[in-house]
Amino acid sequence: MDADATAPSYVVIAGDIGGTSSRLALASVGGSVLAEAEGPGANLRSSGAAALDNLAETVREVLARGRREVGDGLEVAAIALGISGAGPARAAEVGRAVGERLAGLGIAPERILVTDDLHTAFLAGGVGDDGLLVLAGTGAVAVRFRDREAIARRDGMGWLLGDIGSAVWLGRRTLEVVAADLDGRGRRTALTDQVGDMLDLDLRDGLLPPSPTGDPRQDLIRAVDECLPAGSPAALGRFARLPGTVPEDPAAREILDTAVRHVRDTVHALDPEAGLPVVLAGSVLATAGPIHDEVVVGLRAEGRTFCTAATGLPGALLLAREKAGTVLARPVED
Repeated sequence: MDADATAPSYVVIAGDIGGTSSRLALASVGGSVLAEAEGPGANLRSSGAAALDNLAETVREVLARGRREVGDGLEVAAIALGISGAGPARAAEVGRAVGERLAGLGIAPERILVTDDLHTAFLAGGVGDDGLLVLAGTGAVAVRFRDREAIARRDGMGWLLGDIGSAVWLGRRTLEVVAADLDGRGRRTALTDQVGDMLDLDLRDGLLPPSPTGDPRQDLIRAVDECLPAGSPAALGRFARLPGTVPEDPAAREILDTAVRHVRDTVHALDPEAGLPVVLAGSVLATAGPIHDEVVVGLRAEGRTFCTAATGLPGALLLAREKAGTVLARPVED
């Protein structure tokens, strides 16, 4: 029998694993992407207890799609996952948990590289090994990299302690100003109507449809409880876009201005001499809208070099191929 007939088809898997969603790509070691799969987010801090079980299922799915493309001889040479929340505080824990789950899929621990989504997002920008990453997606953080190593960091403290300008922060601030409006503690805001439309509630008068509780404030509490699963604050991000739809509203404008000012202050703090390239990443900063647009205007005005990384997959794919090169270069044991 021809030896090539039984030779494995080596592939790599790259993952951009956020708090809200996950995206995986399976590719040949040196060629094109062969299969992709999407799944739920997998940040242990914001995506719920089943986060890594969901990730394993998404890996299973991309493997199945890959086998349909290249056959049952497919073998994973390396997998690199940039996982939200897998920073130094929980890196060992996440790495062990991922290894345990992927072992059931036939992927050996020594072929797995788990890093945080900050490294993969930065590398996806293609600016080299030195620069700034400013990420605002489900969470928000800024990091200064030197030789691919994070040497300084701002925020990334999680939805309870920080993450200013993130989708979760934007959603939470939106609901807070709406609650203050309804309760008479804050200014009247168009965001109340925007949130009401999303929840199919008349939060202003409780008439159309009729108020379920007889009190729009209680209607809001009930609706938020129903649409935000316990233990999954990432779901707050569903309200993140609303301030950008009514930027002329004073309450919305204040939310937007706070987010933009935070990004600008953070960039100045990490690179006061404006000498490093900036990579903008995450759904808030990599998508056109008031926050992205105003941040870009500020960076241009300061003469800074910047780019946008829509996904961290290219960075994860780079790491997966580097890992595969190391794995496949090892001598075969008898």
